[in-house]
Amino acid sequence: MSPTSSARGWAWAVLVVVVVSHPCTAVDEAVSRCPAVSGAACGRQCQTHLCDVLSQIYKVSNNASDPWDNEQGWQQTATAACASLVAKTAEQGPAVYCSWFGVLCCTSAAVAAGNCTILNTVSGLNMPMNNLNVSLANPQFVSAIQQLHDCGLTVLNLEANNLSGEMRDKQWTGLDNLRVINFANSWIEGTIPSTLRRMHNLTRINLSNSYMYGTIPEWMGELQHLELLNLGTMAGSGYTTGLNGPIPSQLGKLQKLKELILESNYLSGTLPPQLCEGGDNNSLLLMNLRANSLEGSASVLEGCGSLVQLDISSNNFSGPLPASTLWDTLTTYQASYNIFSGVFPCNLCHNAQILETLDISHNRIQGQIPNTITLLSGLKTLILGSNEFTGTLTENVYYLPGLKVLDISNNKFVGTIPTAIEYPFGLTTADFSNNTGFTGILPPQTGFLYNLQKVRITGTSMSCSGVITPYNVTTNASCNDPTRCTTPSLISGESHPGAVCSDEELLPCFLRFSNDSMPREDSSNMRCKFIMRKPPEQAKIDCAQRSGAYTLGNSAQYLPDIVKDSTEQSWIIHPSYYQYRGCTCLQVSSPLPHTVSVPFG
Repeated sequence: MSPTSSARGWAWAVLVVVVVSHPCTAVDEAVSRCPAVSGAACGRQCQTHLCDVLSQIYKVSNNASDPWDNEQGWQQTATAACASLVAKTAEQGPAVYCSWFGVLCCTSAAVAAGNCTILNTVSGLNMPMNNLNVSLANPQFVSAIQQLHDCGLTVLNLEANNLSGEMRDKQWTGLDNLRVINFANSWIEGTIPSTLRRMHNLTRINLSNSYMYGTIPEWMGELQHLELLNLGTMAGSGYTTGLNGPIPSQLGKLQKLKELILESNYLSGTLPPQLCEGGDNNSLLLMNLRANSLEGSASVLEGCGSLVQLDISSNNFSGPLPASTLWDTLTTYQASYNIFSGVFPCNLCHNAQILETLDISHNRIQGQIPNTITLLSGLKTLILGSNEFTGTLTENVYYLPGLKVLDISNNKFVGTIPTAIEYPFGLTTADFSNNTGFTGILPPQTGFLYNLQKVRITGTSMSCSGVITPYNVTTNASCNDPTRCTTPSLISGESHPGAVCSDEELLPCFLRFSNDSMPREDSSNMRCKFIMRKPPEQAKIDCAQRSGAYTLGNSAQYLPDIVKDSTEQSWIIHPSYYQYRGCTCLQVSSPLPHTVSVPFG
């Protein structure tokens, strides 16, 4: 099996565009070494040669006990000589191998467009995920690739196969005209081979998800045609780690580079200022540096004026969050798990107005969320959890029409959840947990959210009664370990007027307790019932009949007609919210008394 494909998987459609757009003047020299080329066409003898070369690749990489997934056309070479196969088509049209799986041929249209020069030669091998089993050090395999190259091969895409071994410099020589190398998601190892330095026509290099190691060589900055460089997730081999050391400043010389993916390595140091020189003229569209050990300021990135996707999460960056006035094309901003500090950058709201994903969780961001966040009208994912935000959460968050994921957990927000929570119709996940300053009830308007699947309200001061009552903690007598098992109890032992909810008020009017319960994962020594949506008609009746803040009145008729089982919804609400009704002690199967029903957590 090949290693798991990266989230930045290879898009062949993009490959075709890249190859078409690249001039082919350098290919002429290579095909001059191709045997028996007549004029501008690969005739019968030339086609027989190429067929034999392809047959060699098939033989050395196809394991009889674990064969290729798709052998269309190739399997003919196991029973018939190439001379006889070629004889059937050589004078009548495309070469026989042009119909084989994964073989890209130089067609008359491609010649007319200037993308290749010799008709019926092999311009590319596009065979991802096909269970090729071969070492890059296998001399027969390398020789075959070299011979294809000498006849015009420019694209070599063998991603997600069982490739192994090292790309040795002494073997992989003379492939100067390759434009695409994709050996990603394989077992290959060794350092980044210096032979790539001589492949000055390369536009795309993808060696990700492999077992390579070492540093990023400075000469990478000499590959002036490079548009994609993916060296992400290199695991190393034996006692060696994957890629380590700094990001070389020479990468800033790659003026055509559009995608830089170095995720999940051991890169360290600070970002070189040269990486984002050029402002609006900087070509980088995608930068993925996540899961490394990079440190210092990330303000260098503000000079990358064409960014569409930025991921610098899981590093050690510090200082303020980068936010550029040039980022009007940015759609994805992920900077979680760093040590950024300061306040939420207003520049994002004013300039990155087509942003769809914003994840700045697990940092040290302080202050309030600005009202101008509503300018991010295309935002679908907003993850602000595990920071140091304070104050009330601006209601403008709920006026983001496309919002699907909202996570503000583990902060210091105060106030209540407003009825405006009903407006982001596409919301699927909402996490308000561990904000002890949140009070009040979960508004019944939450029921209008048709797609809502997961809500988490734990570690807050919210309660079905909406009343905050002082409490202390006493030992639960039924617990085997009194140091761990506790139950909240009123300080005076008496119920505060209005603090005890009626059965109808325990949960928002559209929710109910299920018949099933399970032990809680904390140390409370309790089991509590699941919480689920009510059947639509019952929810409409109950939400219309409630009073005060618990009712929807005439609007109840607009509750969605949805029925979801327990696997399709998750209402994680701390039992203190519904005053431990529906909960029992594990050692004694009796419900907890109402006298312990106080807001907690």
